[in-house]
Parts: sequence; C-alpha cells; structure tokens
Amino acid sequence: MQRQISAPPATAQGENVRQTSTLKKIGRSVKHSVADFFGLGDELPDQNSRWQNRRYRYYGGKIKDGKLPRVTDFDELDSSIPHIYDPLRVHGKHSMASQRTTPLSSTSTYRSIRGFPQRRTRKDSVLKMTFKGLQTITSTRKKLRQKPDIHSRSYAPASLAGDVSEIDFADSYAAMPHEDQFSLVDDVFYDEPVFPAAEKMLETLHEEAIAPSGAATSGSGDSGLPKARWKWPEPGMDEVDLPGFARMERIRAKILNSAQERDRRQYGMGFVGRLFNRSYRSDRMDSYVKKQLDEMDDHRPFFTYWVTFVQIVCFIVSVAVYRIAPIGSSETVYTEFIKKPNLAYEMTRYVETDNLWIGPRQADLIHLGAKYSPCMRPDREIIKGLNFDRAEEKESACCIRDDGSGCFQAVSKKCSKTLNTWDKWNATNTGPGKRTSGTVCGQDPRYCKNPSSVAPFEWEDNINKWPLCKETSKPNATIQTDRHMSCEISGRPCCHGIQGECMITTREHCNFVRGYYHEEAFLCSQVSCMKDICGMIPFSEQNTPDQFYRLWTSLFLHGGLFHLIITIGFQILIMRDMEKLTGAIRMAIIYMGSGIAGNLASCIFVPYQVDVGPAGAQFGILACLFVEVLQSFQMLKKPGLAVLKITIPILVLFLLGLLPWIDNWAHTCGFIFGILIAFAILPYVSFGQWDRRRKIIGIVISLGGCILLFVLLVLLFYVVPLYSCPGCQYFDCIPFTENFCKNMEININRESTYSNV
Repeated sequence: MQRQISAPPATAQGENVRQTSTLKKIGRSVKHSVADFFGLGDELPDQNSRWQNRRYRYYGGKIKDGKLPRVTDFDELDSSIPHIYDPLRVHGKHSMASQRTTPLSSTSTYRSIRGFPQRRTRKDSVLKMTFKGLQTITSTRKKLRQKPDIHSRSYAPASLAGDVSEIDFADSYAAMPHEDQFSLVDDVFYDEPVFPAAEKMLETLHEEAIAPSGAATSGSGDSGLPKARWKWPEPGMDEVDLPGFARMERIRAKILNSAQERDRRQYGMGFVGRLFNRSYRSDRMDSYVKKQLDEMDDHRPFFTYWVTFVQIVCFIVSVAVYRIAPIGSSETVYTEFIKKPNLAYEMTRYVETDNLWIGPRQADLIHLGAKYSPCMRPDREIIKGLNFDRAEEKESACCIRDDGSGCFQAVSKKCSKTLNTWDKWNATNTGPGKRTSGTVCGQDPRYCKNPSSVAPFEWEDNINKWPLCKETSKPNATIQTDRHMSCEISGRPCCHGIQGECMITTREHCNFVRGYYHEEAFLCSQVSCMKDICGMIPFSEQNTPDQFYRLWTSLFLHGGLFHLIITIGFQILIMRDMEKLTGAIRMAIIYMGSGIAGNLASCIFVPYQVDVGPAGAQFGILACLFVEVLQSFQMLKKPGLAVLKITIPILVLFLLGLLPWIDNWAHTCGFIFGILIAFAILPYVSFGQWDRRRKIIGIVISLGGCILLFVLLVLLFYVVPLYSCPGCQYFDCIPFTENFCKNMEININRESTYSNV
C-alpha cells in the first residue's frame, strides 16, 4: 500500500525531470545558435568532420596560389570517404595491391568487356553525350593516324616480342588510354574493348612492366597496363591502382578551371576587392587562418534577388496606376478655364513640381508609401495650418445665388453681394438654439435625423464641430427662411496638395488640381485631408497620423526609372556579392536596419521632404565593405591603400548627396548604423586568441551602439520631436544658385488656404 501511494510522485518526478531535460536542450540549442550567428560558437567534432568532408568534396575551390594539393596529401582523407573497388586490377603473386593510391585514381575510362552492364554515377543530357561521343571518336582516329610517342609508353620498347603488326597495335593501344583516360571521369569498372590478337600482348606487357619487387621498371615512371579482365574484388581490395595517374595533368587543368568558374566569394576580396586589385599576405596565411577561410559559407544571394524583384514590381505598378510626372528639374505651370462654385468660368493656374528621375509625382509617391513625416506622426506645423483653415471656415456661411441656380459655402469676401445672398447667422439673426455660427449649405440641426441634435447630444455653436449628417429631411418648399437647405449645392470639400489643404469648390476644379473630392461632405472640418493625402492603411484615429511603417515601405519605392536602374546596378554588383559572404538573414538585417535608421534621421532633420528609395540601406552595404577591409587588415598586402581606395568613393557619394533630389541625412545615418551592425554580425577572421577576444568585445560594443542609436532616433522623432532645424537643409542641398534647391523647399509655415479658390 505504501509503494502504491509513493508511485505517483515518482512518475510526476520523472515527468518533471524529462521536462527539465527538454528545456535544457532547448536552451543549449538557442545558446549555440546565437553564438554561431555572431561567430562565437565552439567547433564541435561532427562539425569538424563535416567541414573536412566538405573541403575534400570541393577541394577545387580551395586551391591556393594556383597549386593543386600533392598526391600524398590525400592520404589524410577522412575515413568516412568510401574507397572504390577496382575489378580491373591485377592480382597475384606480384600484385601491387598493398600500395596505396589516391582517390582521384579511382576514376577510369576503361569500359567493361564480357557484357558487364555499363552504369554511370551521373547522367548527361543526350546532346552532351552525343557531343562527347563524337569528340572521342575524332580524337581516337586522329591518334591512330599519328606515330606513337615513345615517351608516352608505360613499358620499355625493348621488352616487346612478336611480329611488327602486334607491336604497332600495342603502341597505338597504349596511346589511346593516355589520350582519353579522363574523358569520362565517372566510369570506374569499365575497360576499352580488346581485340583477341592483342589480349595476349597486353598480358605480356603487364608481366614485363612489373618487377618482382612490385615496382615498375619502365623508364617513363608509369606503371604497366592493367589486365583487361573482369574479376570480383578479393578481400582487402579497397583501393585503385591504375597506371597513368601519377602526373594527373588533365585533371589538374580541369580542377583549376572549375575553381575559377565557381565564383566563390573570398573574404576580404569580392567584387570590390578584385576591382581594386587587392592581394593577401602569404606570411599571414597560416593553417589557422586558412581553416577559417575554408569554413566560411558561400551563400546564395536570395535576399538580393527578392528585394530587387519587389522593387521592380512596385515601380511598374506605380507607373501603371499613377503615370509619370512632368520630366524636368523645375516646375510645370498649367492654366485652364475652370468652372468655379459661383458657376463662373475663371482662368485657373496650377503649379506642379517636375520629376527628374522619370517617375510618379510627389503626391502619388506619398500615396504609395513614401517617407513623409506628417503621415507618420501628428505634426505641429501641419496642425497649425489646419487650425488657420478651420478658424476661417468657422466664420463662413452659405452663399445663395438670387436666381436659384445654386449655393456654396464661402467666407464673406468670396460671396459677391450683387447676385448672391450671404446667409449668415449673427446676434440679430440667430439660428436654432440662438446659434451664431452658420449657416451651412445643406445641413442644419433642425432637419438632421441621423445624428439628430437632441439633449444631451445637442450640436455645438461651432460648425467646425458639427457631425456629418447622414440623413436629412427637406424643409417645406413654401418656407423662404431656410433657403440654405433647399438650394442646390455647387461646391463640396476638396483636399489637395501635400499639407492637408482643403477648399470648397467644384469637382471639375478639384480634378484639375489633382485633389480628392468629397461628394458626401458639406464642410472641410468633416473630412480628414491628411488621411486622403497619405492613403495606404487608414489612421487608427481620423485626424491622428500613425503610419510608422513608411520607414520600410519607402525602401521598395523609387522616384523614377533612372533611380531604379542605379539601385538595380548597385544591388546586383555589390550587394549580391556581399550577401555571398553574409547570407540572406544577415543581409536582411543590415539592409532593413540601415534603411530604417536612415529614414528616421531624414524624418527628423528634413521632415517635410518626400523621399523614396533604399539610400540608407545602400550606404549600410557600403559600410560593410569598409568594415570587411578593417577586419581583414592584417591579411592584406597593402591594407592602408585598400582602406583609402574604399574611402574615396564613399566620400564622393556623400558629396553628391549635397545635390538636390538626394537625401544626405539618410546616407549618413545609414552608413553609421551599417558600420555598427557590420562589426556585430559580419563574418570575420581572427589572427590568434587575443585578436578573437578583441573582436568579441567589438561585437558587444557594436550591438550596444546599434541599440543606442536606434533608441535615440525614435526619441527624437516621436517622444521629443524636432520640428524645425534651420541649418539642416544645407547638409541635404547647398543652394549654389537661387533656384538650385527649389525642388527641395517646402513652405510649411503657411497661412489659411481655405478661401484660395
């Protein structure tokens, strides 16, 4: 009974032990993964074996200084690599089975006789096999016509016995394998078909070519030809011993060619390193450094291809939907006779900023997700301008044409007293509930059913705070006192520009200035113009901008075709090459982190500038190139010159940022963030334990710097925003002439625009 009672706690204890063990395993796995990500993980035995096998499988890509590994070096191959049985090997009393040969000698071009099925480890295409067959036939016939070279024999000519025809055949046959022994490197158990008259000759040649001690007696240094027989492997037959493999000239050339064609990204070199003609120091390339270089992964640039594809698609969609803005470097002025709310046709002027890059307009780029601070946070200057408009609208009233042709909301100076009546409530002519703010064309508290003005939800005596009436009852046509409710409205709210401007006008005029016409509203205070101008996902609150995601959506947009071409060229040539070293995850962190940091800095110092493109992200990639040179400083021959060569182009790009249409603040902050994050997560090579500790400390400091910089930028943008910086625009564009930076100027300190119709 006591054992039965104590059993459940033991079971529960076992479950707790298993859960604890599982949590420990997960914790160790996470710890090792994080350490490996930052290059701080310890090398495990299975990883060492994996890298050793990988090095032998891809040894063609590890050739240093153009030298092929010596044949004797292959004796150190890992035991996990299986040996190949050679059925054509000669066995017997004077067999050379005890000699060890290289794994490379396991490949042969001899084909089987006696009907052994031919099977290859890889299957080529029909076209490739046809080409190889024709090439083999052509080379064999050409060799048969030529006189055999005596130095290429693997036997002494004096040892031949027989008639002349047999000797000629033997010479020709001996030359055939030498010419074509590497044409099909995957065939192992096959031999060339042997004529009956020559089969005995081959056996004689083999017997005379091998000394009793098992060593070759030929002066040429090669072993004798193998016996052209199929034989099952005997115990202990785990190696290949074929003649003609000592020099390995052809396989050497093939390996060198394959090493050049693989385009493996070398640490400290890459596209920019080859462009600037860098070179390594041979005295620093010891086994410890070479092992680290060999163990670096050569990644595929998946992120580069993905982000480039998305950017191209976004540009095509933006041009297809919004079309191209006027091309130029100044402004384009449009003039046209437009019907106004007073039903008169007036000459109207509209000015639009040109686009040098051949792309969409500024307002369209904002609608697509460009970097624009007023759409990302409540902006003090924008709110001030909107308050000016609402103060003017509060004093407006319904302007009614005397001939009954229509009415529109306007201030006193915009309503002519000759043919119109400005129906304004005042102290002597009060509205319902003794209101003095109004009237409003088409809306009145007495006639609105939804929402109705009843206690305790009575409408205020301020038309700016009136709700939008969704259901209205019309007054009696015989009553002439409420003409503002029975007239036909000829003007509605129209949101235009990029600063939230609103005016009461006709649809024709609104379309002319490329605005957003609100047929359902009566007043500008009843619509959110910033919501219309910003587009994308609506604000959580109607008049509170909160589109912070523009920090990264702008990275996928471009100002025009030229801008896109520059981005594609940079990413294919430089970013793709760098991603081969870093991998997709690290590259995504560097690209997105530098881009977001650069956009944050641009939002802080030039908040009313519309910017698109991955400028900050691209300078983060340039920072990686700079950090890579610093990290490989000890292994480069001329490190000072390498740093100078990478610094000068970056400085030139910063100087170009002083021109219009280029955001230098995004460049600068993206570069700084890129340096910090590159020191933290970029793969590195250490030159000893002290150097490794120094770089580990650098990783910790760099991560702290990244976090500190990002927090500081967020605080300056959202918590304690910097709305005005008088001299900051000069870092973005220097006005060499009066109109040089005109496209960069945005006058945000505006007065009311409500009456500018």
